[in-house]
Amino acid sequence: MPTPLRVIALFAMALLAACGGGSGDASPAPPPVAAPVPAPYPAGLSDQALTVAGVARQYRVHVPAGLSAPRAIVLVLHGGGGEGLSVADSGRHPLSAFRAVADREGFVVVYPGGLPARDAEGNPGWVDCRADNTVASDADDVGFLAALIERVRGEYGLASSRVFMAGSSNGGQMTHAFAFQRADLVAAVATSAGSLPLVPRSGGCSTGPARALPILIAHGTADTQMPWDGGCVANIGGACNRGRVISALATRDRWLQINGLASVTPTQAVVEIVATDGGPANRFDYAGPNPVQWWRLDGAGHAAASRTVAVATNALVGIQNRDIEFAEVAWAFFAARLP
Repeated sequence: MPTPLRVIALFAMALLAACGGGSGDASPAPPPVAAPVPAPYPAGLSDQALTVAGVARQYRVHVPAGLSAPRAIVLVLHGGGGEGLSVADSGRHPLSAFRAVADREGFVVVYPGGLPARDAEGNPGWVDCRADNTVASDADDVGFLAALIERVRGEYGLASSRVFMAGSSNGGQMTHAFAFQRADLVAAVATSAGSLPLVPRSGGCSTGPARALPILIAHGTADTQMPWDGGCVANIGGACNRGRVISALATRDRWLQINGLASVTPTQAVVEIVATDGGPANRFDYAGPNPVQWWRLDGAGHAAASRTVAVATNALVGIQNRDIEFAEVAWAFFAARLP
């Protein structure tokens, strides 16, 4: 019969072997491998949806190949002329140029979609600050854009200081409207051919914005659809049912007042690359903590300026400025605001 001490020793050896010790040869179990976190959106252009207050809304996202940690998010708003989300299609519209800039600079582009207007054409558009626009839908576009920003920036873990918004035509007007009502969600904005309303809606459209906000504004001096001198917007039928806007200069001056720059003398530069368009692009920089960059596009009509996506001249849109790329100057303005 084994002695009590031998029993204890045998038990200790068995316990040591069961725990993997004693030999000095056993390796620790490898740590568990974490499953890769899926990217919020696939590389390239993809169609997405978001339901806000019971209304299904559409948007498109462009993610540069191989990008996992974007520098910023840029929302790009289409106009009301029927293009809708197709402005994101490469080479189709000047706003598609944001995709090429994003591929080079490493940011994500989001193209939100407006809802159809209540007119014969039913083109997608935005409910901006015009109180006298009788054909706009009854959509809560500020609520939609706010929810969209919160979703996408949350998916990428970015602060509002890395979120920007740009728009052309009705999209430019909506960019103004959003800046007046939710300046807390964007770090800077840029507009092309979009003026402030002559008769603004009540609330934030009349009293906003809550804070100064850096803004880039571009406008053609021969724009008749968003009249340079102010007046009826896209007044094709003569009824002025899309409301009225103040002049391009008055829109600039309103933002200079908002940003505390009314007494600032701007620096100026002239860009003239394509001699056959309407005229040069004139840049005016009003410096300050919340700067205003103003582009006066001499002789240009309603189309957003572009050097890569040409818009044919016609009686409706006029001559496109080809000296600058709206997407490029907007991003340069945004990038200068990045923390």
